[in-house]
Amino acid sequence: MIKIKKYGPLLLAASLIGAGLAGCSEADSSSHAAKKTDEKTVQAHKTKDKETAKKSTASQSKSKAIDWNAPSGGAYPALKKGENIWLDVSVGQQKVYVKDGSKTIYIMIASTGLDTTPDNSTPKGTYHIQAERGTWFYTPKYKEGAEYWVSWKNHGEFLFHSVPMDKNRHVITADAEKLGQKDSHGCVHLTVSDAKWIYDNIPYNTKVVIRS
Repeated sequence: MIKIKKYGPLLLAASLIGAGLAGCSEADSSSHAAKKTDEKTVQAHKTKDKETAKKSTASQSKSKAIDWNAPSGGAYPALKKGENIWLDVSVGQQKVYVKDGSKTIYIMIASTGLDTTPDNSTPKGTYHIQAERGTWFYTPKYKEGAEYWVSWKNHGEFLFHSVPMDKNRHVITADAEKLGQKDSHGCVHLTVSDAKWIYDNIPYNTKVVIRS
């Protein structure tokens, strides 16, 4: 947390007819074994290729997910008056779902608390956006700050804000690259663009649900 105030293989079966076909010759046996070995080798290569493809896809997805300056879910929705907007934060999925009633209208990639101690855990429960918000803060204790912060618990203690930055407002790459993973002191890290969107569009008293 950051305190602003304090800061079969196919089986082939053959019927053996007559005594002369009671067994295979050594050559036949060898050929059959070699064929099986070749089949196993081909299958092993196919399996390896599939695993490589999966890893490549996962790596590409991860790279795409950590563009910390851009919207993480594409074009933002245009909010209208009368909509029942609230924020649904999934700690398990490391995502913030912007909802209109029961309908999800936008999904943001996030980083919540590390959850290794009470001091770096994101508290679960139902909260509401508080009055405190700002475009920048810096906390010497943690040697980090962030842009576009919005308080949702303890009036400046638990926030939505951008990926961490140093005192010169340069993004701390090591933290920014962990978007989509637990990484914070208890706040909810977002891309710079997503944090600004919440700062600009989510008003005081909007419901915030933090869940597993």
